[in-house]
Amino acid sequence: MKLEKAISDIERCSSQDQLVSVLNTIVNDFGFAAFCFLDGGMPGEIDPFYVGTTGSGWEIDYASNDFILIDECLKTARRTNVPFLWASVPLPQRTGKRKPGAHRLMEAAMDYGFQEGLVIPFHFVDDIGRMRSCVCTLFWHEKPARLYQHIEDMRHFLHVILIYWMQELMRIRETGKSNGDVIPFSRREQAFQTTRLTDREREVLSWASRGKTAAETARILSISTETIDTHIKNAMEKLQAGNKTHAVARSIFLGLIDV
Repeated sequence: MKLEKAISDIERCSSQDQLVSVLNTIVNDFGFAAFCFLDGGMPGEIDPFYVGTTGSGWEIDYASNDFILIDECLKTARRTNVPFLWASVPLPQRTGKRKPGAHRLMEAAMDYGFQEGLVIPFHFVDDIGRMRSCVCTLFWHEKPARLYQHIEDMRHFLHVILIYWMQELMRIRETGKSNGDVIPFSRREQAFQTTRLTDREREVLSWASRGKTAAETARILSISTETIDTHIKNAMEKLQAGNKTHAVARSIFLGLIDV
């Protein structure tokens, strides 16, 4: 497919459904089985926006297992503007019997036939000056060796195409012209729309995200360790988190604290 035709097809779209169909055709032509686009939004936004063609099974598993909180590819995408392959992202070492979440995520992807993926990140400022971050992942079903042979030929083409596609998707969403469903990435995240942490709870979690212990945070804030523990416990309950680390991860994901 020529670049000019692909861009023209994208610019002629007037709905989200049309954009999804056009992009799916493009990525299929390059041998990819599906794609997913995730708008991580900005600090303060609760429901990440998701659209794609990976199928409901993968979407439900990814969301229900909170894979977004431990996805090493997403962590890498937040730190680069350059497209990259899953294989280039190092996974955390397994030090005990318990399997790291990132390993479970990749095994789940394999269960759905996703052998490899090309991740294309975007970082931009919207029309009212808000910083946004998005990522589009293209899923590969065949043997990875075939993708590796042709990746350099397709990487730049797809990067340019996705820039145009992402801009059109954001325009349609912002102007409310989409005829498709705007799907919250995890419907369970809707429950957090009313989550309100106190200033002190956010402050305590913010220090925890920087690796500070309860005792260290108590010294910094000039309050007792018991008070710190109370704030953490209250935040965990509000965020439905199983432990302090989970509470920190959820608060970062929901834009309730900055790191």
